[in-house]
Amino acid sequence: MAQWIYLINPLVPLRGEAEARTAAGASTLALVISGAMSAVGSALMSQHVDAMRMAASEEARRFAEQSPQTSAILQGMVENGMVEMGVVIVAAWAVIQVILAAWHWRRRGSFIPIVFLVLLVYRLGDRLLELALNPGDANAWTLIGVPLLALCVLLHAVTLRGISRMGQLRREA
Repeated sequence: MAQWIYLINPLVPLRGEAEARTAAGASTLALVISGAMSAVGSALMSQHVDAMRMAASEEARRFAEQSPQTSAILQGMVENGMVEMGVVIVAAWAVIQVILAAWHWRRRGSFIPIVFLVLLVYRLGDRLLELALNPGDANAWTLIGVPLLALCVLLHAVTLRGISRMGQLRREA
């Protein structure tokens, strides 16, 4: 544990190839964490499908006066399983993240950490903005999720730092 605390400190230089390689694998942990968060989110969504369907129908009715065509399209999407498809997509995203974690563990490249760093910074910013605009809407899942998202962002940054150090050490050799 002390080694991980040392490795995630951005101000401390990585001392050798072993530390650089360990740091380069941090995205694996971040992908597993965010995959687990997506799986929990999918499970929570599946428990509230009826409420989500009702909210989507209400949104379709809201557009009825402004644009009947848009309202009809939205209502058709609700009737044809749009809400259920959203639950399935979130569950599939969880599986994809775990698969990418296994791939990254074997091949420690920089593409996956960069993509997920961008996605998670966006997601974290969205959550923080949502909390700032509607502080009363914060629930336990939000209060757990925001620090976990910040941890994942940090782990992806550590990975890029480790990959950079590994490349530097290879060039020097």
